[in-house]
Amino acid sequence: MSLDEYRKTIAEQKRQSVLDAAVKHFLAIGYERTTLEMVAKEATVSTATVYKHFSTKRDLFGGIMARVWDVKVSATELSIENADPETTLTAIGMEYARLLQEPEIKALTRVIIAEAPRFPELGEELYRRGKEPYLKQLHTYLQQETEQCKYQIQDIPLAARQFLGMINDVIFWPTFLVMNLEIDAAEVECVVSEAVKTFLARYK
Repeated sequence: MSLDEYRKTIAEQKRQSVLDAAVKHFLAIGYERTTLEMVAKEATVSTATVYKHFSTKRDLFGGIMARVWDVKVSATELSIENADPETTLTAIGMEYARLLQEPEIKALTRVIIAEAPRFPELGEELYRRGKEPYLKQLHTYLQQETEQCKYQIQDIPLAARQFLGMINDVIFWPTFLVMNLEIDAAEVECVVSEAVKTFLARYK
């Protein structure tokens, strides 16, 4: 490993430590009460190091959103190559369901809802750094397939939201609102399968 590669590795390790520390504080005491100085102390780095990676607390929160929503995106990109529509949509749907079940995503969503009246930028960061890139990936796939006449879709953004919404409304919100409610793997597969069938019936 070259000196430059070593420095990049250390810098990335520090960045991840900062993100870990920020998540811990945001969940423990909320966004408003958390300071970058607290995060630096928890991550055992200097405040200057925190500012080097994240210029503001909002930027730091956005970095967390980008990380938690990027858990398995690359896996979907690989799985959809040269696959039939049902297989591809199932892969995308299952990945989305797994993301929605990540404890960190649920916990951070609670922080956003609790503090959004005072800090509306939190919702913006969730969308811009988290859900929007995921939606764009789905948009790209649907656009390509529609151009090849595999789908008959006039409003691709709407179709993408409809597909993810069928999964979101069953997998995420009930378990988000009702503590200790769990959905097992078989139920998740059933929800995704029905969403795929409904989508294909409408747009294939």
